Amino acid sequence: MARTYHEFDLIIIGAGTAGLSALKEAKKYTDNVLLIHDGPIGTACARVGCMPSKSLIHAAKLYDTHKKMPDVGIVGSELIKPDLPKILKRVREKRDYFVSHIEEEIESLQDYMVRGTARYESPTTIRADNRLFHTKSSVIATGSYPYIPKQYEEFESQLITSDTLFERRDLPKRMAVVGMGAIGLEMAQAFAMLGIDVTAINRRKRVGVVSDSEINKTIIEALAEDMKIWLNTDPDVKQTPEGLLLHTKTQEATVDAVFVAAGRKPSLNKLGLRRLGLSTNSNGVPSFNRYSMQVQGYPIYIAGDATDERAVLHEAVNEGERAAYNALHSGNKHAPHHGGLQIIFTKPVTAVVGDTEYAMRHDDVITGEADFQNQGRAKIEGENFGKIRLFADRKGGYLRGAEIMAPAAEHLAHFLSLGLVQHLTLKQILKTPFYHPSLEEGLKSALENALENMEKG
Repeated sequence: MARTYHEFDLIIIGAGTAGLSALKEAKKYTDNVLLIHDGPIGTACARVGCMPSKSLIHAAKLYDTHKKMPDVGIVGSELIKPDLPKILKRVREKRDYFVSHIEEEIESLQDYMVRGTARYESPTTIRADNRLFHTKSSVIATGSYPYIPKQYEEFESQLITSDTLFERRDLPKRMAVVGMGAIGLEMAQAFAMLGIDVTAINRRKRVGVVSDSEINKTIIEALAEDMKIWLNTDPDVKQTPEGLLLHTKTQEATVDAVFVAAGRKPSLNKLGLRRLGLSTNSNGVPSFNRYSMQVQGYPIYIAGDATDERAVLHEAVNEGERAAYNALHSGNKHAPHHGGLQIIFTKPVTAVVGDTEYAMRHDDVITGEADFQNQGRAKIEGENFGKIRLFADRKGGYLRGAEIMAPAAEHLAHFLSLGLVQHLTLKQILKTPFYHPSLEEGLKSALENALENMEKG
């Protein structure tokens, strides 16, 4: 590091999405900032998350289209087959492209950066690289790591996680996917589409991020076309000569490997937070103000995956910016109202807009829905599967949220997210022209159904 002094206005721990966003925000107000980072360079999104996973999903969905080619008169599709080593090589090439941009950014920040494990000596002193740094405040943005359930720990050589998946040169023929959150849903379906025999396992009946039972049912129906699904179960595991045997009282499957997608845990255990007197939850996360991101009145702020909450990029960016601003300005910047947006890139795509769980708990909310089975554009393209459920205030007709599994759901969700941010009513949204034939007409049907239900009282 070029500097010789160790007194800072702000120290940021972690150079992932949240940490880099915090640094950019802090540099608007002071040049006296230090970034401490330990581990591989490159955000989780670029290295092991959003970007490489979408590259694999793109290949899987592209290959999956061959099933429908005969229906439109395209012959010879039976000769098409996936080459998994080549697909994974291409995924790594794309991954490395995105990571290289992060590496270039990190390289430009060397004057602000120290490599090493950070540990708090006090709320305003942090040790790293065998040096002690003093700071007025700090931001924790240390990210997360894959959680491995206890019954799988002894089978480490046969486990795959999102941190190791994209380093593989090939994939086994039989896989279990444990955990049906966003990562589990996406990867289980992609593996299955690429010809792998997949058994998907979830502890709960609900999958993904949805709360609505009808949308949950729609997601399961879509996935069941390509794989076996075990819900509301937690199987035992043992090694056999044929592979890993996963079994319950009524089900069993032998697999070559297990993709563990049982969630991620925040990387906080090396920071020494408890020695500061901070109370933490079972995952080591200190309680913090979700508006200011400040930790228990200390000059310490937290952002991104380290919060153990919604692990999505736009949230990490906003939290990093907010934490840095508040650390330098005594907590004046609160979260923007964007209504909440979560998207899972299954086929069809799954999306949740707004606080739908809250909406479903209240009697003053009405619903509207549409099924894509006979939706014109979807039927033309052979993608006529899916459902939308909208939620709106019974009296004023203001949009409260939506849960979707449908073709182009990511675009429909962005459309509705704008409606939430602008605090629009169903009637106002329906003033928008809906071009024919488009998938957006399916959304129009759901809006009209919600309006009808509202007018019925």
